[in-house]
This record gives sequence, structure tokens and C-alpha cells, in this order.
Amino acid sequence: MKEFVLVEFLFTLDEYYKELRKLTALGDDFRLIKCDDEYEEDDDGLHWNYKRVSGKINSVTASLIKLQNPALAGKMRISYISDELKDKYRR
Repeated sequence: MKEFVLVEFLFTLDEYYKELRKLTALGDDFRLIKCDDEYEEDDDGLHWNYKRVSGKINSVTASLIKLQNPALAGKMRISYISDELKDKYRR
């Protein structure tokens, strides 16, 4: 059985479509849950728009992304790792 973990990616609007294609190309190893719009504004009135992509990813695939794709890995935040998976790598 494959172990899946919850994951989030935060992309700028310029990155969003290109990076989402990479994630959907993973097939069954990535299951999209939702995409949310994010907005941020600083004190000077400058603003940024982001897309937050939430999903489930195969833990092995997440590890491969961390090793092989630093740009995508920098946008990835793992939200949940099961105790079984943690124990597996603690040994």
C-alpha cells in the first residue's frame, strides 16, 4: 500500500499553471484536493497574488521532489506525516 501525506504548494500566479501541470503529470501519486487564491499586501500598498494548491502526495514521490526538483520542493510544505511513516524512517 502506498503511503500518502497531505501537502501544500504556494505558487505565484506566474508559476501556477506550469507547476500545476508538473503535479498533475504525477498521475496517481498526487491527488488534488483544492486550489485557493491568496492575497498579501504590505504597508506601502504593494500586493501579491498567490495560489495555494492542497493535495495528497505519495511519500516516496515527495521525497523524490525534495531530491530532484529544488524549485518545486521550495514551494512544498508537508502538512501531515503519519506516525507509521515517521517510525519507518526513525529506525
